[in-house]
Amino acid sequence: MTKLFQILSVLFFSLTGQAQDLPESNEEPLTVIYEESSTVTPLPFDEAVLEKYVGDPHFDYTEVDPEANWWHQFKAWLSQLWSKFWSWLFGDYESNSFLVFLFNALPYIILGGILIFIIWLFYKIDPGSKLLLSKEAPEVFYTDEEEIIKTKNIQDLIDQALSNKDYRLAVRYGFLLVLKRLSEREIIAYEFDKTNSDYINEIKKTPLLTLFKKVSILYEYTWYGNFIVLEQDYGKASKQFAALHEEIKQSRE
Repeated sequence: MTKLFQILSVLFFSLTGQAQDLPESNEEPLTVIYEESSTVTPLPFDEAVLEKYVGDPHFDYTEVDPEANWWHQFKAWLSQLWSKFWSWLFGDYESNSFLVFLFNALPYIILGGILIFIIWLFYKIDPGSKLLLSKEAPEVFYTDEEEIIKTKNIQDLIDQALSNKDYRLAVRYGFLLVLKRLSEREIIAYEFDKTNSDYINEIKKTPLLTLFKKVSILYEYTWYGNFIVLEQDYGKASKQFAALHEEIKQSRE
């Protein structure tokens, strides 16, 4: 280690001595010579071109401060109020850069917390799921005719009408019983808004079709004609109903 120090010391002093022995430079300092020729003339100045650029809005670099509206004034007032509050609470906090950063970011942190709370509350209440929950099936509302065919014992209604000697109503119930039996055998597709002509077009077998035409004419004449139906009149109608029911039993579509 001592030998290495000695070698480095020798090299250092040798180089230092060489630097001191270098001769001083005899070169004179550089001088700048300006040309003073009389032939140099200034460039002409065209005022018309200047006026053209002055009137061009693209070359207007005047900085105009935006007019402070009520929103900017409100934000400035709110910012001042915010700063005064923290100054009152902590004194001179502006010397602490961390506190300055924290106080400037605090309004955004509060707004973010409120937003997160609203989202959580909305998720907790979950009104969408209540709106999308499957509701109970609505009650089925039938017309008077549908209700009789689909939910009533029509034969009991016929017997009740006969006991009250309301033969016109008994004819109506008798025809609805025919429609019910035809629908049960899938000879027709019953729908409340169909006409008797629609059912006639659906019946394919001739004997059944012939009897149904007679019964439908009897029903329309009796029910919609508002005629008084006597007991003997119903007796004739009941025979046609019975023949049609027998034909329905024997029919297969």
